[in-house]
Amino acid sequence: MALYMLMGKYTSEAIKDILESGSDREAAASKAIEAAGGKLLGFYGMFGQDYNVAIIADVPGNAEYIGAVAPAIGSGVFESYKTIPLYTAQEVKQASKIAARVAKAYSPPGAKRRR
Repeated sequence: MALYMLMGKYTSEAIKDILESGSDREAAASKAIEAAGGKLLGFYGMFGQDYNVAIIADVPGNAEYIGAVAPAIGSGVFESYKTIPLYTAQEVKQASKIAARVAKAYSPPGAKRRR
């Protein structure tokens, strides 16, 4: 599974609609992510930032993430957004082992090949 954080800035119209309707956007996000085969790990509001919502999802991969967020993005609910791939401490441990192997095979430009 892969972790992603979507940071979104709702349009003023979307904020108005959410406030007037009391719409549970966390439940809507959870339902969309689950329909794509993933799990909602966090749904947070933010103020004083460029974005006003952060959604953290655990999904099988890129295609599932895109499928989960595309309907919301396509609806125009966000004025702007960005996706940040996330990784865990366990993945850093795994990466350090891979990096040690790769370091033996890699040589920077202009350097003699290491052995």
